Amino acid sequence: MAYNIVLFGDSNTYGYNPLNGRFQNRYSVVLKNLLGEDYNVYEEGQVGRTTIYRDERPGLCGIDDVLNIVSKYQNINLFVIMLGTNDVKIKNARTIYDVKNGLNSLINKINISDKIDEILIISPILLSKDIERLDKEYDYNSYILSRQSSVAYEEVALKHNCYFFDAKDVAIHGIDGEHMTEESHISLGNALADYIRQIGRI
Repeated sequence: MAYNIVLFGDSNTYGYNPLNGRFQNRYSVVLKNLLGEDYNVYEEGQVGRTTIYRDERPGLCGIDDVLNIVSKYQNINLFVIMLGTNDVKIKNARTIYDVKNGLNSLINKINISDKIDEILIISPILLSKDIERLDKEYDYNSYILSRQSSVAYEEVALKHNCYFFDAKDVAIHGIDGEHMTEESHISLGNALADYIRQIGRI
């Protein structure tokens, strides 16, 4: 039986390319190609998605939508969460406690479901130090929170007995200061394939 993986994330999981819409070589596709037929990889990336923060645009609050997404699948061996970049916008999280609370609340919601065997938390890449100049939705504090997020996310992962992977170890932002380069998508896909093979036991 195949090992089912669901990737629940924001625009970096969607594979957003600020130059022309969407990368073909996004990390989810790289991951699927590397893992092979013993694994099913399902993409659930949504541009603008947060953990708990609501927007005037519908469908962007992860905690509101996550159980609907989980219900689409008969069983999920590994539910992968890669969120946080939109959480540190000016209108959302302002402290590292806010960042941790968002992820913690989302996992509490996910744990209601009995369809998920295990959870992998991926902390997001670093924002550019110049992010407030590149995107008015962020400020310098957003950059600081992005630097602090990996430690905070790992603490939440330990609390909930989840797997943890730090995206900033293998991936960087591109020209807009917040979205991964194509090379980083490839690097992340390769690194996650190695990691998931170890925990997937296939």
